[in-house]
Amino acid sequence: MKETVTDINKPFADVYKALDVKDQRKAMRSAMRREGNRLKKAAVSNLGQSGIGSGTKRSLSSGIYVRTYPDRYGLGFMVSVKPHGRRKGIHLNRQNMEKPVLMWAEDGTRQRHVGRRISSFFGKSRFTGKKIRQYLRGGASRGKMKRYAFLAKTEQQTADSVETNLFNNLQNNVEKAARKQGLL
Repeated sequence: MKETVTDINKPFADVYKALDVKDQRKAMRSAMRREGNRLKKAAVSNLGQSGIGSGTKRSLSSGIYVRTYPDRYGLGFMVSVKPHGRRKGIHLNRQNMEKPVLMWAEDGTRQRHVGRRISSFFGKSRFTGKKIRQYLRGGASRGKMKRYAFLAKTEQQTADSVETNLFNNLQNNVEKAARKQGLL
């Protein structure tokens, strides 16, 4: 599929079509990875501004990760703090125990009590919305964690620029690949 593209000012589609499928996918994947890493930096910055983890020696920001989807699942990426595999989304605490602290910090946690159940009532499930039995416990309160929402803030801040950055990165990658193959 080697065609010579003489003018860079021609529509982007001509340059893109001149590349073979492997180089097209490589250009798209690279653009996704670059944009994902930019969003990860913004999320780390928002995490630092939220105030959580200021008293720890280990950085909480290592729990934020980017995943670029494989080709068989379609094109895309995600920035997440949910635990995945052995290390992603996990924080080591002072006792060297692995805890998904950032997942709890992003969404917050509900108030918890320990001890025996002393009464029950029907309420709505926070996951499905269905009517379920909920229990009150008689033991000590274990508290709750407030919602920090640093990923939600990142999404709100960067939502308008993601598409333009992706297209610009893709265009630069395609031009670079075309120059490498001598098509431009």
